[in-house]
Amino acid sequence: MALISPRVIARVNSSSASELAVMSFEWIMRADGQVLYRLTKVDGRGERNPWSVVTQLAPAELEALRGDRGKAMGVLDDLARQHGHKTRR
Repeated sequence: MALISPRVIARVNSSSASELAVMSFEWIMRADGQVLYRLTKVDGRGERNPWSVVTQLAPAELEALRGDRGKAMGVLDDLARQHGHKTRR
């Protein structure tokens, strides 16, 4: 039986720059409460990297975010910034 992945309720893009490279990332929040990110570009070249789990939101927090996409994107922005990324919606 194939597993169906939970739908995405929010998505933001971010970047991180160092002396070596400029990197772009995609951040998502899934309906099951998982927050994940992956590297999508290095110096403008596309990358296909696996998702990395950042956190699992508590059920009460997730319920508050499900109905408000703006709040969910705000949480993703905050998590990305905590990881040293600059976000851009």
